[in-house]
Amino acid sequence: MNDDLNVELIGDRLKGKIVALCVTGGIASVEAVKLIRHFRREGAEVNVYATPEALKFIGQAALEWAAAKPIVVELSGLAEHICTEDVVTIAPATINTVNAIAAGLASNAVTTLVASAIGQKTPVLIAATGHLSLYENPIFQRNLEQLPEIAPCVRFIDPQKEEGKAKMADALNILDETIQIA
Repeated sequence: MNDDLNVELIGDRLKGKIVALCVTGGIASVEAVKLIRHFRREGAEVNVYATPEALKFIGQAALEWAAAKPIVVELSGLAEHICTEDVVTIAPATINTVNAIAAGLASNAVTTLVASAIGQKTPVLIAATGHLSLYENPIFQRNLEQLPEIAPCVRFIDPQKEEGKAKMADALNILDETIQIA
């Protein structure tokens, strides 16, 4: 492997674990590279799934560099949508993606993987983000409340509410929450 793709291990809290990082469309997508590297520094193998909308905010090459492998944007005949990972972390998770998951939709690589993960009871951590007016929408709030009741393997990490936005939790907080449920 090219040395530029290697990471220095700083811990082993995810050693032997495979993490699916799902990246959806939103400006917080720019934090995905940092998050992938954090997972890898803790010993995880990271499979990255991204929506086409995410790639409007962060380049596919950056995600592939961070993960040191190709990412999944579209499903193929290789059955990438069947969850084989130990944990699925969605960061950032848009309002659209969370509502789609709550409705049981499987319309892209991310929501289809999550549908499989929930069906297998694989832990799913969701770091939802968005403009505060969207985040506080009562339909979305109902989905935040009901989704873990319907699918107990699903857990949310609270955003930081500031500047009129529900900003994605810090990458180190997401790392720690992922480690706890993996």
